[in-house]
Amino acid sequence: MPLLCVAVNAAIDKTYVVSGFQAGGTYRLETTVAVAGGKALNVAKTARLLGVAEVTCTGLVAGRTGDWIRKDLAKRGIREAFLEVTGESREDILVVDPAAGQETRLLEPGVPVEAFAVEALIARVEELAGDSDLVVLAGSLPRGVPVDAYARMVQAIRRRSVRAFLDADGEALRRAVAEGPDLVKLNQAEFEELVGHRVAGPEELVACGRGALRRGALVVTLGGRGAVWIGPEAALLAEAPPVTPLMTVGSGDAFLGGYAAAVLCGDDPPRALALGVAAGTANTLCLGPGVVDLGSVEALRKQIRVAPVGMGATERKLA
Repeated sequence: MPLLCVAVNAAIDKTYVVSGFQAGGTYRLETTVAVAGGKALNVAKTARLLGVAEVTCTGLVAGRTGDWIRKDLAKRGIREAFLEVTGESREDILVVDPAAGQETRLLEPGVPVEAFAVEALIARVEELAGDSDLVVLAGSLPRGVPVDAYARMVQAIRRRSVRAFLDADGEALRRAVAEGPDLVKLNQAEFEELVGHRVAGPEELVACGRGALRRGALVVTLGGRGAVWIGPEAALLAEAPPVTPLMTVGSGDAFLGGYAAAVLCGDDPPRALALGVAAGTANTLCLGPGVVDLGSVEALRKQIRVAPVGMGATERKLA
């Protein structure tokens, strides 16, 4: 069951481990990890690790950093069909201080993109969607890419009668949601931005989420608390097992990679939600966004309880 992941703003993600990190100091790095990154590529890496045999990434890359991204994906058994643009793909830095339990992120904006490259990418997405069972659109849009780019990609994917999953924010999210993707994945802050106010708990989240849906389903990840799945007629809460995280960056992407892998295997929403939460939690125990240990994913999945939200039903523990 082929998976296509679209990374408009691909990156090299570098993670540095520095105990006692403070701005203004000089430090020798304890550990350095570099991976192909950006939200869509993190989804792809996780899905591939979880057994999705055919994973392809498309999007925009540039220069030597773009070549590095291609090679890193190839080493992971992930196919690529990127378009080359002028410049250098971005490099993002994550500094992890395990002593303080803090993470510091430095994000480059990405290369400016010309209009013809945007049109070429939308055409490429529609072409590749025809050979896919699921397309994931995820991540920020670099300079020059209009805010309706994801909306147009959802339209293109639906013309091919293929499922589209979306993870975006801001105006790009609002435009794309209006086109009715099959699943929208947000964290709580992104969800509150979408609906325009804070939500007090899962029950209010479900009520607001249904109002925001045009079609399909919505998943809101809640960090270490788990995730809520909202469909047209039901809603589910999966509680994450307690862990001591090493880093949290990329855990939402790992969630979506796990969820997508389960959907491609034919799992129902409770099982897909459980695998997503297990993968997202497992990512917090590893260095590098979108990196999970299979043994940890399976052990965590067995601990996850999935229950209807606000319906008084008995919890369901997935074996």
